[in-house]
Amino acid sequence: MRQVLSWRLLAAVVTLVVLALFVNFAFAGRDSIAEITEPEAPIDRRADIIALVLDTQLAGFSIDAEGRSTGEALLTLAPPYDQTVRLFAGMPGTNTCLKLGEFGQCALLASLHGDTIAAFSLVPTAPGFTFELPAIEELDGGYAQLVDGWQVPYASTIDRSGCDTPAESFSEFLRIVGTNFRSLFSLGANEINAVVC
Repeated sequence: MRQVLSWRLLAAVVTLVVLALFVNFAFAGRDSIAEITEPEAPIDRRADIIALVLDTQLAGFSIDAEGRSTGEALLTLAPPYDQTVRLFAGMPGTNTCLKLGEFGQCALLASLHGDTIAAFSLVPTAPGFTFELPAIEELDGGYAQLVDGWQVPYASTIDRSGCDTPAESFSEFLRIVGTNFRSLFSLGANEINAVVC
């Protein structure tokens, strides 16, 4: 009996009780651990693919409330990509394109992990093979950092005539306008080349 109730065993039990009380005290009355570790800002994603969607095959595809895809989508992309990509269930993404099943009505932005799509965004296209993206937060290294976390290429000169501001540079434009504008991406030029307010 003396070997079972040694001072080492008693010290280990006391240590576990103290550790459990500490963890309980540290998280008592607070949000769950999942909520504490939830990122507040959008995750930065480099758009490795930006392409016009020519054809779609949808199998129960939609985006759930948590921003993940349900079902699957097979998308045929226009040149220069000229390939078919698959969006699997559970992938992080957004879809603002209401005409996803129609020829050339949507564009795909996708972040790749190797050859696999890691995250995506489907957006509606406008005449002239352009589409709108959210506001730019900053310009850095040839990529525009958008407020939704996407990083996309931008032109050396961004047309600001769609916004009535006295700004002489784009950094001054951002200080004056903030994020109250939309970015215009040209598929032909493969870059953001204008903004509209």
